[in-house]
Amino acid sequence: MKSFRVKFIGGLLILAIFILTCGLYGVYKFSKLVAGIYPMFMNMQYPMMVLCNAMVLGLILALVFGLLALKNYGEDRVFDRKTLFDLQVVALSLIGIFFLSILAILYTNFNLEGSITNFIFVGAGLVSMLVGQIFLLLCDLIKEGMDLKEENDLTI
Repeated sequence: MKSFRVKFIGGLLILAIFILTCGLYGVYKFSKLVAGIYPMFMNMQYPMMVLCNAMVLGLILALVFGLLALKNYGEDRVFDRKTLFDLQVVALSLIGIFFLSILAILYTNFNLEGSITNFIFVGAGLVSMLVGQIFLLLCDLIKEGMDLKEENDLTI
């Protein structure tokens, strides 16, 4: 059952990575569309496109390292330094998305007062920070398990 679950979740993660990779191009096309419809936002096109693409890239990075951590779990190497590193990268990527969303909020507030897109960035920032903190908690649990495993291996 564990093998099926790992393969199923791995397949979902690969699908999400593929969709987000296509989404990078979608952000580019959407920014060109908005700049064409509303020429007064032309000065915001490239900075917002870079910020949004950086958030998507951060999420792709988190998913790739989550996939690597899932692979370690499938190979019964949960309490391993590599698994801990993979989970720490996931957490830091998600926290990075939080800071990028704060930058996007600040940028839109300076250029466009009362922007409705700030609600999206606030939501994305809060969710990414919450999930990042959950992954940091998981990292602490893995680290504690590694210490207990090491202590148990030294006992005769």
